[in-house]
Amino acid sequence: MLKEQYPYIDDNGVEHNDLIKHWTDDPEHKTLLQVETGALYDEAIDLYPCSYTYQEIDKPEEPEEEEESEPEED
Repeated sequence: MLKEQYPYIDDNGVEHNDLIKHWTDDPEHKTLLQVETGALYDEAIDLYPCSYTYQEIDKPEEPEEEEESEPEED
């Protein structure tokens, strides 16, 4: 589920009335899509009021790393 925190409270417990935080409650399987730009985020902190909208989507699968092969000798 997409979550929001307004006002944003930072790690030091300081309340920021000019910021809003967005995140997913399932970060292992989901990520945030910033609709207007197509950018993906684990969490997003924006100025309030926020000019972006977010959707929660399934995380894209990480491409498997290809092993480097040694050139063949003729």
